[in-house]
Amino acid sequence: MIISRCDDGKSIFVSHRVGETKHIETVECRPYFFVKESHKEIPTYSASKYIEREFEYESGEFYNLDNEPLKKVYVETAFDISKARRLFKKTYEADVPLHFRHAVDSIENMPEYNMRKWYWDMEWQQGGEYHDCITTIVVYDNYDKQYYQWVWFPNQDPYNGFKMSTKEVAHMSVFNSEKDMIENFMTTMVVKDPDMLIAWFGQRFDIPHLIKRACAVGLNPKIMSPIASVKGVKKTKEGYSFAYGEKGFSPIEQPIGGRITLSLDLAFERQWNDSQRGTLPSLSLEYVSQLLFEEGKVKESKFTDKNEFFRRAWLEDTEVYLEYALVDVELIKRIDEKNFCSEAIISLQRLLKAPFGACFYASHMASIYFMRNAWWKAPTGNRDIERKEYEGAMIYDPLSEGTNGMHTFVAAFDFAQLYPSMMVARNISWETITSEVTELGVNIAIPRDFSEVKSVDMRYFKTDELGLLPKAVLELKELRDHYKALMHKARKDGSNEYQKWYNNQMAVKRLMASFYGIVAFQGFGWANVDLAASITASAREAIRLAAFAAKEMEG
Repeated sequence: MIISRCDDGKSIFVSHRVGETKHIETVECRPYFFVKESHKEIPTYSASKYIEREFEYESGEFYNLDNEPLKKVYVETAFDISKARRLFKKTYEADVPLHFRHAVDSIENMPEYNMRKWYWDMEWQQGGEYHDCITTIVVYDNYDKQYYQWVWFPNQDPYNGFKMSTKEVAHMSVFNSEKDMIENFMTTMVVKDPDMLIAWFGQRFDIPHLIKRACAVGLNPKIMSPIASVKGVKKTKEGYSFAYGEKGFSPIEQPIGGRITLSLDLAFERQWNDSQRGTLPSLSLEYVSQLLFEEGKVKESKFTDKNEFFRRAWLEDTEVYLEYALVDVELIKRIDEKNFCSEAIISLQRLLKAPFGACFYASHMASIYFMRNAWWKAPTGNRDIERKEYEGAMIYDPLSEGTNGMHTFVAAFDFAQLYPSMMVARNISWETITSEVTELGVNIAIPRDFSEVKSVDMRYFKTDELGLLPKAVLELKELRDHYKALMHKARKDGSNEYQKWYNNQMAVKRLMASFYGIVAFQGFGWANVDLAASITASAREAIRLAAFAAKEMEG
């Protein structure tokens, strides 16, 4: 499902498909945050130097963690919140993006459907007369199951008999100007209306460069967006301008409103890391292709130097140049289809019932999950707070422990999701912290090695009721076990649904893994140093106990 904030700051674009029919809705979404019920009701706020707007308040069953009643404070647009919140001593959830807010408040389920995906790539000139000009664009459309390629050549008839003889392309469009080529590409995007644009480093390079060149040749790049919203694009007297920094968009950013954009390199890297197959020395498409398929994208050209190839091959070795661009898209498509990278994120999106861009970072994933499940509202984050230090994970030094050297008859074991397990074992959660001594105590001064415990600094947790964090872990663990059972059954039956259930169980695993991240992310509304320290200390204690038990078995 696509969930995008519109440029007016008070409406949300939502779309999904039933079969191949696309359903689109624009929903009004009133921006709000919370303050204490006891706070004096300020009548107005300044949205800008010349605009004064009214607050609106609503009381209800809203509470903070101390069980103090809260009330909603409505503003006119999401852009007003940053200034309006400063008028209050303390606010709650004033840092929640509007489309996250809509997802939590209004999205109860996400239909499962086949998204229309465009795998795409571009080439452009670097240096020379046509510096920065986009030369060719290639797309694979998973609905049409066809490749499309756009190319232009200067100073010649676009239909001069040019064709590619070495590769069958479903549709080749040839133009005599970059402007005509880009315009036709964007128009085709409007007509085909893909849900998702998938590229390799697309957010950093391809998307910003496409927008930049569209503006440079006098086109409006906003037509690519169903809601006419493209980040960094402004209307000027001369046409349109684009400014968004030298490094492009962030890997998770969604710059084209109403379309999902995915940098496949990020999705692939996270999936690779999840599988614990080691660190990738390179994320270049060439390297990853060699790794997965034992073949790269290099094609024979009369230009043996790579830089020379990119400078001159467009006009002097055209067929190889265009096939090179086409192979890039073939590889991007194969990588995604082989590893189900995009589908894994879509599975996580359905689990969270969240915008696509919220499915990458722990702070986004866990905050949306807890906003849905907590009975209290989290305070607004404050990135300017002073950070508190606490002890982290175990540090094992073979030299200090005297275990360096060769060992035979070695056994290995692993804790199943160590940090989530510690949340359950000690009932570690925001609302279970207590000053009373209980049996669920944690010494956060446990050493990070196997040395003697020399100091004690206890944190205690209630025993009368299961907290939100452990309850979430147990519920998600049960869900993951269910998905894994369906996954194993599908494999046994030879069903093509194996990958679907694999993606679903991995989505649950990623969500559970985000729980520690959110409590450790100081300056964020859900952060709590005592919780983070208690989780890591409990983990160190568990590892130490296991190691001491193993040492007792020596000999």
